[in-house]
Amino acid sequence: MKEAKFLKKLPLSHPAVHCIGIGGIGVSALAELLLEGNFAVSGSDSELNSICEELQKKGAVIAPAGHRVENLPATGCGGAVMTAAVNINNVEVRELLRRGVMVWSRGEFLAELARCYQRPVMVAGSHGKSSTAAMLGWILTEMHLDPGLVIGARYSNDSSNARLGSGDLLVAESDESDGTHSLSHGELALITNIDGDHAWTAAARSEQEQEFQRFARQFTQTLYIAEENTDRLLQDIPNCHGLRGGELVELEAMAPDFMLGYERRNAALALAAVKYLKLDIKAAAGALQSYPGIRRRQSEICRGTAPTVILLEDYAHHPREVASSLEVIRTRYAASSITLVFQPHRYKRLQHYFDDFVKILSDKTVAVKVLPVFSAWDNPVIDAPDSAQLAQAINTAGGNAEFYAGITEDTAKKIYETTLAGNENAVIALIGAGDIEKLTPYLKKLILRQ
Repeated sequence: MKEAKFLKKLPLSHPAVHCIGIGGIGVSALAELLLEGNFAVSGSDSELNSICEELQKKGAVIAPAGHRVENLPATGCGGAVMTAAVNINNVEVRELLRRGVMVWSRGEFLAELARCYQRPVMVAGSHGKSSTAAMLGWILTEMHLDPGLVIGARYSNDSSNARLGSGDLLVAESDESDGTHSLSHGELALITNIDGDHAWTAAARSEQEQEFQRFARQFTQTLYIAEENTDRLLQDIPNCHGLRGGELVELEAMAPDFMLGYERRNAALALAAVKYLKLDIKAAAGALQSYPGIRRRQSEICRGTAPTVILLEDYAHHPREVASSLEVIRTRYAASSITLVFQPHRYKRLQHYFDDFVKILSDKTVAVKVLPVFSAWDNPVIDAPDSAQLAQAINTAGGNAEFYAGITEDTAKKIYETTLAGNENAVIALIGAGDIEKLTPYLKKLILRQ
């Protein structure tokens, strides 16, 4: 731990923060950074996980699973942060407000945190923001610039997604799902794309687009990947610059050879940020050569032999992400058959993009295994399609899909056996942002014959 005088700018009545939903990747990153800055951190979650265990080892006081008034510090709570999965009706939130303690959402607190740094760099976009932020964070760390980090995924080499840094540069992922990205101000903004995800009506899409425009205006410079939506919304804003044509090609060419498809575009935006910050771009490109990737983004988990079966995970859950992920898998594992295990994420998303998912997943050369919808904190939508109907529609469109009713060891065994049928080289790709990773240990055991 170290004293961080610059964090005294945080609007807290006392250097102690209670984190509701502390086991989530977003809130836990804030908690870890505060612990490094010598703040007292307490927390709670509906379920405890390995992230909670790690934070406890670093000094966080985390209550047993569940939300209750008794989880709150008896005295001296200077403020609280809550995950998007809870709201004002949460029993801890209600009690904190009754006591007069300020409660921020994760995105609201991140905006306050960014104001503590001299040069905040915030990364937003519908897709690819975690990877882009992680690449830039890796570059700046490898160049010994001691950046602060708040990233929505952990590095694959177990490096943390959160660090305090020196108080100069901050690289943070700013989430558009609840509009709180529009609260951020700083030196540099990066926007990967704008695709209307989380906005299921025309009114919601219009509001989200305005929030992106507000976000873009609130930085000294905003860099974005030029495409139809980003150009439509950003190209007339004076401080915005779109990467396109030869400039984009040149930056993509500097990405490591192991990066493919959309990965190279994310790298190009990270390198453009380096160029804006007037740092050595050749050294930055060199730093990317050792970039380990982040968890659940084209992450190869294991590789068996005789037969050769490769297991990988990817967080893709929007049609554009699934299509991009599949494109990279086809290129990277060109000699292998593909079994794509897909878990739809939220009923609203499946309903809104149902036809798009069917079109992408109906390629008969890909064996698709569909798992039940991961609802997150949403309830099923009345008359919305479910996973079984998605599998049926894929088959009707000429694809090769099968629905599995649960995420169990038996499901993993069936997926493994059907993948092996007639295939000597195969990839099993677990695609989704929910709890699909529960299949990983079962499949890993089968593949490695443990």
